[in-house]
Amino acid sequence: MKKYGYLSLCIVCMTAIFLFSAQNGDTSNNTSNFVITLLEQLFHLDIEKLSPSLLEMLSFVVRKCAHMSEYALLCILWVLYMKEAHFTKAYMLAYGLTVIYAVSDEIHQAFVPGRSAQLSDVCIDACGAAIGLLMICLWCRWRQRKYQTRAENSDHF
Repeated sequence: MKKYGYLSLCIVCMTAIFLFSAQNGDTSNNTSNFVITLLEQLFHLDIEKLSPSLLEMLSFVVRKCAHMSEYALLCILWVLYMKEAHFTKAYMLAYGLTVIYAVSDEIHQAFVPGRSAQLSDVCIDACGAAIGLLMICLWCRWRQRKYQTRAENSDHF
């Protein structure tokens, strides 16, 4: 994929994050509830039997997992773009840009009705970015070993 393809995917990902953050509190809760209903149907759960406090905790977990996932994806996309563009220190730069975007996203949420800026969300986003870095590092290492093994095997013939 051309380097601008990955950059475009970064922009699409950041736009999606921005749009989710622009949802007011009620709409955001409805989105979380939709995901919970989807999980209920996928795993044949009976969510109605859960206590209100347990249901609230489940909603919290869904929201925080969404935070981690979207920032893991954004960090992976930044790494792919920077590696294609031959940036030095691509991993550190990608992580830094992702965390900076997380901070700006929380500031943005402070101005959305029913939402607030949370330092804990920035920390969760940063953890998601770190997980994304770990995933892309492991994938790159696996891919390098795979091609190295393939090259070594072809030398024997």
